[in-house]
Amino acid sequence: MYRRAVVAAVGLLAFGTIVGCGDDESSKPPDYAKELPPPPSPVIPKQPPQFWSTVPQNEEQRAEVRQATRQVDICAILPRDVLKPMGNIKSVTVGLDSCRAVIGTDKPGDGTTLTWHATLLDSIGTGGKGTNHNVGDVPVRIVPDRDSGTPRACGATAVFPNGAAFYLGLSTPPNTDPCKVANDLVPGMIDRWKQSPPQGTSPDTVPTVLLGADPCTVRTKLGPSTLSSGQRLTQCLFEYRGENVTVAYEYRVPEYLAANSTPVDINGREAHRSVSLYDSRIPIFTAAVGPELPPNSTSFGRRVPVVEVVAVTDDVAKDVLGQALTLFPAS
Repeated sequence: MYRRAVVAAVGLLAFGTIVGCGDDESSKPPDYAKELPPPPSPVIPKQPPQFWSTVPQNEEQRAEVRQATRQVDICAILPRDVLKPMGNIKSVTVGLDSCRAVIGTDKPGDGTTLTWHATLLDSIGTGGKGTNHNVGDVPVRIVPDRDSGTPRACGATAVFPNGAAFYLGLSTPPNTDPCKVANDLVPGMIDRWKQSPPQGTSPDTVPTVLLGADPCTVRTKLGPSTLSSGQRLTQCLFEYRGENVTVAYEYRVPEYLAANSTPVDINGREAHRSVSLYDSRIPIFTAAVGPELPPNSTSFGRRVPVVEVVAVTDDVAKDVLGQALTLFPAS
């Protein structure tokens, strides 16, 4: 009840909260190192391949899996040199834990569009029209968009034994089977994931302060709190001062920060207060924590990294956001 609706994984074929780059003529990746600082240093060491095959036994180990997953550069598991044989790369765009590539043409139905993102899953589905198989010790599920005939879109989910997972959704031109393409791509994606490529490995990844950041870190700056169930890569849910609290990291359209909200000052930093769409009694406090991503680097409008805090009362939400902002000093 504390978060806006989460888009289902299968809907990510039209995923919109992403940022990007591209070159129609040369298909060359951008060079963000010339204009932006590098991504933050990893919180934990790079994990060896066997880490992803080890089932966590307690919450400490599950937290390590979450953090290791945040530190994987998702674009690096399907790099441009793998995409290039599929055609001219129109663009490669990235979100906080996602990547998207448009190949051939961006005209709907004529080109190839791939979207892949990192996630966490306890298990993989088995029912419905999809098919399941294993790539080594990694279960994979392939789901076409139709029951019969050649599909136009397909989704592939791979779940590592430790609970880390990725989803690949793609659509292809007529007379091309996207599920065959997915089956061909997933084994290599699994192999590259197991190498734990750190954030910044892919030249398409735009470095921001949120890359690899753990939204639960703010708990170390607060009084006693209790972690809740249902943790996610970019959200931390916990109980604090008798209230359920959600801290979320994301990229947001700058104009949305001020839309239907009231400006507030949090320890000298600008933030915005709004209320839940589902319950107007629930306050939501949001603040930008870094500069807007580079011009022309977004596919669906401008983006800025933000921290959002949802609680039951303004007092608790402001307390948590105030401490969260200390993790991202004003430039």
